[in-house]
Amino acid sequence: MTAFTVVSPTAGSDPRNQLLETVAIVNQTANSTAVSKAVVVPRWASSAVFLLSVTTMGGTTPLLDFKLSGVNWNTLDTTHAWDLGGWDGITQLTSAASPVMVAIDVGPNIAADDTGSATASCRYGVNCSLPPVIVYTYTTDGTTDDEDYNFTISVAFKGSSE
Repeated sequence: MTAFTVVSPTAGSDPRNQLLETVAIVNQTANSTAVSKAVVVPRWASSAVFLLSVTTMGGTTPLLDFKLSGVNWNTLDTTHAWDLGGWDGITQLTSAASPVMVAIDVGPNIAADDTGSATASCRYGVNCSLPPVIVYTYTTDGTTDDEDYNFTISVAFKGSSE
């Protein structure tokens, strides 16, 4: 059982739009273990859009996985996590010759859509109510010891009147 790190918004930032993390990896020398972080959902939020913005994937065999999970908000640990809305994550990204934007809409009135792309910008839909805490997880590959990655993870929360 591992506890999740809770990501806090930058002081003074708009709570509706948050840059959660910037990842820059050069010449990754081993497969990464999954990196998971928890995001507290504002009480007023009824839906969210997570944005994975990939600017660089280079090297021999770069691979990037990303998924969202719900978690027991009282324990915030890996033992009590589940696939959010039954969604098992994006189609594994295999390259990003140009910037790739992956948007994931999450909410009770979102049409479920699991059609994505391994190489181009795309959008997913996860139909579920927002839990109090959402966990995002990404995994990168370093099989050939030369993979490079640059990406950001952001979220925009929306209320029911927006």
